[in-house]
Amino acid sequence: MSPRLATSMTLKMDWFNGVQIFPAEVKEVIYSDKNPILIYGIKVKQLNDSTGIKDESSIAVETAIPLNYNVIRVPLVGEVVLVLRAPSSYTTGVRFSSTLYYIDIVSLQSSKHHNSLPTVANIEFNSTNKSTSYAETSAGNVNKPVEPTIDKNFQENSNSKPLQHYVGDVLLSGRYGHSIRFSTTPKSGNFTVQPEFSGAEGKPITIIRNTTEKNSTGKVNDFVTEKFTNDENLIVMASGQNLKFEQSSKALSSINKQKITSWKDEQWGRTPQILVSSGRIVFNSSQKEIIAFAKNGIGLSSETSIGIDAKATVSINGKKIELGTDADEPIILGNKWKTWAENLIDTLATVVVVTPAGPSSPLSASPQWASIAGFKGQIPTLLSEQSFVKKLS
Repeated sequence: MSPRLATSMTLKMDWFNGVQIFPAEVKEVIYSDKNPILIYGIKVKQLNDSTGIKDESSIAVETAIPLNYNVIRVPLVGEVVLVLRAPSSYTTGVRFSSTLYYIDIVSLQSSKHHNSLPTVANIEFNSTNKSTSYAETSAGNVNKPVEPTIDKNFQENSNSKPLQHYVGDVLLSGRYGHSIRFSTTPKSGNFTVQPEFSGAEGKPITIIRNTTEKNSTGKVNDFVTEKFTNDENLIVMASGQNLKFEQSSKALSSINKQKITSWKDEQWGRTPQILVSSGRIVFNSSQKEIIAFAKNGIGLSSETSIGIDAKATVSINGKKIELGTDADEPIILGNKWKTWAENLIDTLATVVVVTPAGPSSPLSASPQWASIAGFKGQIPTLLSEQSFVKKLS
């Protein structure tokens, strides 16, 4: 082994033996991408017993970047993060360069919303903020402490509550009422808030939620759970669980007649399903089709109207097409009726009435025949150029 390689390995071992994790308060979040190696970076002040309060120059602020760039949890000014010092991109085999990496936010307030606690750090002094108190000035305190605050751009919401956890849950929560729950139905448990699903124990259920939490309970960190009917935006991927859900439309006549009712028969359960609920749902395909396939029926329901538009063709095909749940009258086939009506008028034109005085002239010789013949000319105008039906062979 060469002396240079041996020295390099020794330096590396010494380096990793000295890695330490320490807390630091977030002083600033870098939202600019001007420096590509500092994206998602933050400026922090290390917290330890050796940092004393003397003047503002004693406050050492350093820059830290995420340890993991694939999962980013952006901290707020005033929150405390865990930081470690580790090799930077400038490290080589014989030269070590270090940088700070932040790992995660310390839950000082046990809150998913924010864990800012600016007073955890030493008070900063601002020399431009002079004291006007004679007592303070005479005592030598000419610099006033800066009042600690959390991130001025952060909008607090006291109604943002943590999710109730169930047995074995994995929870991902944002700060404002968005979350992803990986769960299963618990057999039992002393939960403050019971789940909105039941049955299918031991099978997975995934719930994606994005809702504005508006109801104030007057409590701090009291649990909430997903409300499948009332949450603003919800996607539930269930494996047979019964869901406490109420659909927004009760217009079900056609759906009931065609027996597309498994969801109701099962009380939103038993069959694996995906439930999507929101104030508005938009499907937009910018290049190709939107396709919906179903094994046992497709039901559409609205409390007001259902509109279908197309610049080219709207095609509906089925062995039987009903317009109305009590429809029992067949639709006339336009072309066949046209031929029949024209033949009827032509035949009437040749009719000769037998009278005691002898045969009459054909009806076409009647003075009123011109009006009847006019009806024949109107027949083509009675046929739709937009709507068509087909007789089953």
